[in-house]
Amino acid sequence: MLDFHHRVFCELHQESGALIHLPENEGDNRNEETQADAERIEDARVSFPDRLTLKGRLLREQVDRIAERFRALSPYDPSAIGESVLKIEKDNREPTTNRQRQLWCLAVSAKRYALFVRDAHGEPVLLRDNVNNEEDRWSEHGLGHLLNPTDPDEDDREWIAQVWLNIIRRALGLPVSAIGFESLPAVGQLTISSPPLLDPFGAMNRRKRYRNQVKPFNFLSTCHVRPFGHPYGTEPEHFHLIAPYERDSRRWLTMRWIDRYSTKTYRIRAAGDHGDRNTARVKTYGDVIADYAYHPESKCADANGEPSGRQTVGLLQRRHVRIDSITAIGKESNSLEEVQAGVVHDEQNVYTEYLDRRRDYWSTKVIPALMKISLSQWERESGKSRQILIDARRGRRRPHRRNQELLISVARKLGLL
Repeated sequence: MLDFHHRVFCELHQESGALIHLPENEGDNRNEETQADAERIEDARVSFPDRLTLKGRLLREQVDRIAERFRALSPYDPSAIGESVLKIEKDNREPTTNRQRQLWCLAVSAKRYALFVRDAHGEPVLLRDNVNNEEDRWSEHGLGHLLNPTDPDEDDREWIAQVWLNIIRRALGLPVSAIGFESLPAVGQLTISSPPLLDPFGAMNRRKRYRNQVKPFNFLSTCHVRPFGHPYGTEPEHFHLIAPYERDSRRWLTMRWIDRYSTKTYRIRAAGDHGDRNTARVKTYGDVIADYAYHPESKCADANGEPSGRQTVGLLQRRHVRIDSITAIGKESNSLEEVQAGVVHDEQNVYTEYLDRRRDYWSTKVIPALMKISLSQWERESGKSRQILIDARRGRRRPHRRNQELLISVARKLGLL
């Protein structure tokens, strides 16, 4: 976690993430509270790896001195804004006494984390607005698109806090209580912001008065099919269920849902292992929560430098990457809501790609491959004229698409690509 700008160390747990806290004392001379925490974690069968040592860590006093040196880089009038550009978040201090406090963090991925403290009995306590902090400090990323399962009409997100508290307690080996809605279908809310989201309701709208129709910018309900839960004969990558917005959670299992791709209607179930020809087995809140706790952080590597996965635990590091090609894509929020809600199954489908012929696959890969063997051999292998091959090698003119595909296929056959 970088929000509190302290170097942290990690203690492994049974989740796909890291349980970290801010060290206070030098070396291994930890105070009694930290020592007691370590003993509780050891009792919970949480291993502390040899490779994750306290060597080279930064103490709070050192971080304060570093932040102070960054103060000189501030472009603002010191009398108006006196803070350093390297801001130390207020979460680190007690809101009433302003004293430094021991913070803990459970991080599943870069955008999925929760900050908490431990009470006198070692119980985790989330940082909450107007309770022990100036704002709630648990992430809603990956859960925020779902309706409140306890009351879909309410915007209260307390249920997400309960999810995080259970994840943290499980990581610490503490008892976990059922939250009461695990068996309900996980239903989200989405705004009809584009024609592809409105079109599936065309047949339904024709049978209704305008005031009762599904219209642009109305809300709709959406749910997610469990793996192997798709109805027979459907394509998982081109299947997603939506319905007119329904507040009453008791109706979710009985009403008809529309596949946005085929416009066929189906029912849903929240039990069993699979669907049938007319029914989809959808994810429940329990399914979503279980997946949430083991979300892989694809941008990071494990302690050994290998790509991290669902079962990776410990302190993660940045992955080493090798540039294969450069593709310019826009930063526009194209269908961002649909991507977050899972209506778009592959976010690659909503990127705006800006073609640069100087950097595309043909220029950076194929033309260098064309130069690796003689024109005579290319003529024999491809059957194309010498002039087409000369123009292609020099980049003066690109062959027809079919000829491009042929040359790429030959280059791969010869091991040039």
